[in-house]
Amino acid sequence: MSSKRTILIEASLVIGILMTGMAAAQAAHAAPLQATIQAAPDPRANVKIESKVLVERSETSSAGTVTKKLHDPSDVKVIPGDKLVFVNTYRNTGSTAVTGFVVNNPVHAAVTFTGVAEDWALLSVDGGKNFGKLTALTVTDITQESAETGSSSMTRAALPSDVTHIRWTFDKAIAANASGELRFYGLVK
Repeated sequence: MSSKRTILIEASLVIGILMTGMAAAQAAHAAPLQATIQAAPDPRANVKIESKVLVERSETSSAGTVTKKLHDPSDVKVIPGDKLVFVNTYRNTGSTAVTGFVVNNPVHAAVTFTGVAEDWALLSVDGGKNFGKLTALTVTDITQESAETGSSSMTRAALPSDVTHIRWTFDKAIAANASGELRFYGLVK
């Protein structure tokens, strides 16, 4: 190999090593700067949510008294028409109150929404794009007509079965170590 070619290969190797070293040095010097620029963590991250689904069954005692009992779905056979209770338990694990907290919960396609426990919850019938009270929401149904006239649409008042999402926006702060539950109800399709 010629000495000229050997020098070029050695120069390429040296440049590669220097560039790698410079990049590593820049990263090492940049890291402390990045740490100081980052904003304080969002306290809303301290609010932890646990979700569970319960199956509601009416049971009649030997005395003829009917009581409603909640069961874990793994303990009973879930069938179409079963009533479900969805529970979102929240807890602020931080040391400061949390404001501006919002919980969005989609309604599974295998469930028909029937109601929500909190009257301040907002609902969506369009996949979570718009929220409001059910009485203020509308749905556009597309009806198929003949090939000559094409399809047309009709707007109607939204029904509970149209609900796709539920949103709870907390007006008040969630105090440190405070907890609570949010519930909604549905039927297995």
